Amino acid sequence: MKILNNRLVITVSDVNSTKSYNIHQLFRKIILIVIIITFFVITGAFWFISFLTTEINEVKIKKKQEISVLTEKEKKLQAQNLFYSMQIKGKVQDIEELSSKLDTIEEIVGLKRDSNEQISITKATLTKITSAQKMYMLSTIPNGKPLERISVSASFGYRIHPVTHEKKFHRGIDLRANLRTPVYATADGVVRYVQSRDSGDFGRVVIISHNFGFETVYAHLKQTKVKLGDVIKKNQVIGMTGNSGRSTGPHLHYEVRYASMVLNPRDFINWDLKKYESIFTKQRRVKWEYLVKLIKEHHKLGQL
Repeated sequence: MKILNNRLVITVSDVNSTKSYNIHQLFRKIILIVIIITFFVITGAFWFISFLTTEINEVKIKKKQEISVLTEKEKKLQAQNLFYSMQIKGKVQDIEELSSKLDTIEEIVGLKRDSNEQISITKATLTKITSAQKMYMLSTIPNGKPLERISVSASFGYRIHPVTHEKKFHRGIDLRANLRTPVYATADGVVRYVQSRDSGDFGRVVIISHNFGFETVYAHLKQTKVKLGDVIKKNQVIGMTGNSGRSTGPHLHYEVRYASMVLNPRDFINWDLKKYESIFTKQRRVKWEYLVKLIKEHHKLGQL
């Protein structure tokens, strides 16, 4: 190899001959520049790759830290949720205990029958009740069957609740029935309340207001067939039996109320024209004397 007058001469020799190649000096500079550029490009590429790797690692570290923070927050939220759940459970127990105490108070103030209590209507008043007045009372005051067939599964009074397994006062009577058995109103009245959705302890329920302060409750229904404000006649179908609400099987929960007191529905189910005077002895807390007088005045006004 020789450099002559800005030319690069390359000589190649072998056994047979010798050959010479001339390369201008410019080409040599170009090759040198290409080599330098390639070097810088490769070096820059390695640096850029290293930079990206560092950035990616930093992002991964930040994500891990964020996940760690979120995990800690999640654990705190779970702990708070458990704490509040325990508090709510405690409050529910307190409410149930208070309800039990109120049941006891309710028994003390009137539900527990006094054997010395006198009949709340005189014989003189009973003998003056006409047949028309009797029929009117039997149409406007709850009596008879809310179901075609009566089979009691839970009586009125204290019992062990089938769901909570606690001693609770049962304010009504439970009647066995298959699903979708027709439920009948036991007296004329007006629908005071309807819950057509499966919600709460009673589930689907109908409450009817009757004359002289009486009410009837029909609970755990599969379907309600009346609306709020509907005028109801005795023996009208108001719903179908079901298993809604806090219930362990299909049945009808039936209540009879009078002036904010709950009465034993069994006495009213058995009350009819043949056993007309039985209700006055069994349900002494109802002021029958005043009620009958009011009915008589009502009939007099109706005859005018």
